[in-house]
Amino acid sequence: MIKFLLVVKVCSALDGTCLPEQFVGAHNTWFECAKAGAYETISLMDLIGEDLINRNKLFVAFNCEPSNDT
Repeated sequence: MIKFLLVVKVCSALDGTCLPEQFVGAHNTWFECAKAGAYETISLMDLIGEDLINRNKLFVAFNCEPSNDT
């Protein structure tokens, strides 16, 4: 069965760099993965904080990568 691996990264629009991608979890469907990615984005932004995000023009990107591993 195919699983979808949620991978997130924090990037700066200011200088065009990103921190290394981080594996966050495995999901049974694309929908579950994409929904988890949206929640993870908000959680990370809250954790990082408005000041640091504004100062460095940070954003969170995520991807759901298919995997045959169970």
